[in-house]
Amino acid sequence: MNTAIVVAAGTGSRSELKESKILYKINNKPLFMYSVDQFLSLGYEVILVVSKNDKQEVLKYVDQRVKVVIGGKNRSESVKNGLKEVVNPYVYIHDAARPLITKDMILQIEKALEVYDAVTLAEPIASALKYYDQKTLKSVDRNQHILTQTPQAFLTEKIRYAYLRNEKSFDDDISLYQSFYQDDLIKVILNHKPNTKLTYPKDIEKIKHILEDKQTMRIGHSFDLHQLKKDRKLILGGIQINHSKGLDGHSDADVLTHAISEAMLGALALGDLGTHFPDTDSKYKDVASTQLLDLVLQKINQMGYVIGNIDATIYAQKPKLSKYIQDMRANLSNHLKIKIEQISIKATTYEKVDAIGNEKAMAAEAVVLLKKGNIWL
Repeated sequence: MNTAIVVAAGTGSRSELKESKILYKINNKPLFMYSVDQFLSLGYEVILVVSKNDKQEVLKYVDQRVKVVIGGKNRSESVKNGLKEVVNPYVYIHDAARPLITKDMILQIEKALEVYDAVTLAEPIASALKYYDQKTLKSVDRNQHILTQTPQAFLTEKIRYAYLRNEKSFDDDISLYQSFYQDDLIKVILNHKPNTKLTYPKDIEKIKHILEDKQTMRIGHSFDLHQLKKDRKLILGGIQINHSKGLDGHSDADVLTHAISEAMLGALALGDLGTHFPDTDSKYKDVASTQLLDLVLQKINQMGYVIGNIDATIYAQKPKLSKYIQDMRANLSNHLKIKIEQISIKATTYEKVDAIGNEKAMAAEAVVLLKKGNIWL
């Protein structure tokens, strides 16, 4: 088993929050628990180092798998207090103010520890890098520089020895380690995924956006089929199609719009279309299915969701639908209040097989992605 020390003892004064930044909630979850949960999910022992003032609040969220330790006057003292409790061969040291840590990042470090005694995550520098001393501005090769991140992981006995004998100030744990073990090779794992540290107010919105994005995407799927019948208009995507038969149903039987509507309901576990608009209700007799789509959109908007994108397929032997697809997309985008680029509609035959192939029925299938809020990357 490995041990993770999650350092959460800082006050976070630069973040300008009214509370300790590690207690700041995103999706009703305090910041420190995002890191704790990732390590626990991999079976790690977790030592959580907190300030004395935060301890009682922190204890509301953790269970017996987490050992809570009081931190010191600064980060070095806090880490040292945590190291006193470590009994496993390897230890990860991670800042709770970096809540975007993922299992993949942790497992990459775990793999590297099979060869190295010290490993750090690092962010490559993408912007042009300069040296400036108030007088001279010089270009610096950014490929030779990195921004270290946490977790940083070590052979426990080595990092503990370094901390117990250290009296200097270092930027991070890996720098302290290097001061004692100058000949050791340090494994640097370049991380291209977000691992932002909450330090300043601008960091809060960046982290919130990413964490809320992870938590609030919902996917729905639906398949719908209607029989073809003479003396009925053929409506697909709210557009009337020139054909000798139409789809049979209580409403206008727009199979495409039905599939999309039901996929939207399914994404939020709201049941099927018939539950909300039963064919036993006379007010839905011959109703335009786009009107039902409008009502479904209201339901998902009321729950705080918007549409990300829709991918739909129509199954019909005849007629050829290619010339109608752009009109269908435009009409549906108007009803759903989204861009036409967010709707994909395809049409295919059934190779003259089964009811669809024998022109006795048509079907449609749709997949819908919903997201909380209205901000899309």
